[in-house]
Amino acid sequence: MNTTACDGRWAVILCGGRGSRLGSISKTTPKALVNVHGHPILWYSFWTLYKAGFRNFIFPLGYKGEMIKDYIDELSKGMGCQILAVDTGEDTSIAKRIHQIAHLIPENEDFFLINSDTIFDFDIEGMYQTHREKNALLTLSSVEVVSSWGLIMVKDDEIYGFDRQRKVRHLVSDGHKGMYGLVNSGLAWLNKDALNYADLNTCGDFETNVYQKLINLKRVAHYEIHGLWFPIDTQKDLQVINLEIDDAEDLNKHANSAMMSRDLLASYAAETRKNDVSKTKV
Repeated sequence: MNTTACDGRWAVILCGGRGSRLGSISKTTPKALVNVHGHPILWYSFWTLYKAGFRNFIFPLGYKGEMIKDYIDELSKGMGCQILAVDTGEDTSIAKRIHQIAHLIPENEDFFLINSDTIFDFDIEGMYQTHREKNALLTLSSVEVVSSWGLIMVKDDEIYGFDRQRKVRHLVSDGHKGMYGLVNSGLAWLNKDALNYADLNTCGDFETNVYQKLINLKRVAHYEIHGLWFPIDTQKDLQVINLEIDDAEDLNKHANSAMMSRDLLASYAAETRKNDVSKTKV
């Protein structure tokens, strides 16, 4: 394992949680190592970031952290990366995990913060350029999601349709006239200075506290993701992306994400889209 800083961008990959919503699967396997089409979720995350120019990876470890450390050490061997795996405790909050690894990030450095349970492939460079152009301390990203419920389509107070497959990007909340919500992807660019705006050891929920303070300072940008984004929170999510759902309605409801999953291995296996990678470990 290389622990020397390398030329290239920085990523912090959160992978300490128990993944309890995956049920019995997570009793033996940490969430980041659950298989999707024959490869752990972390395999997809690593190669997506590597091809986008990331060479410095920080892993705040927790539940079954040694398994994750051993896997990423083998996966990254000979790839010219810095791998920093830190045991931050099994039941530690995200804020405290980041507090324990913050000193590893160079001063004033931008870093990409992701969850290890999401498969994604989009214009990360475009998001970074937005982050830089806006001089942001934090750039959040939003996505479209397929609604879990049937939608009654209304225009000018008249019902004109009913849809079970429509994508949703904007959400309207009661009591907030003129405002709408965007679905947060969980993928964010931050500058290390952003971490100075809260006591990470005591602030509780990282996103609610740190993000809101930066929003109040008007130092937050937004990027709209167009591409692959599939979070794996439950056994059903895992079945959908592995195309194991038998129920036609359920499969149809998630059709857009599931259809993209058919091409996951084709997209990653040869890694031909990388500019400087000659081989991919499978």
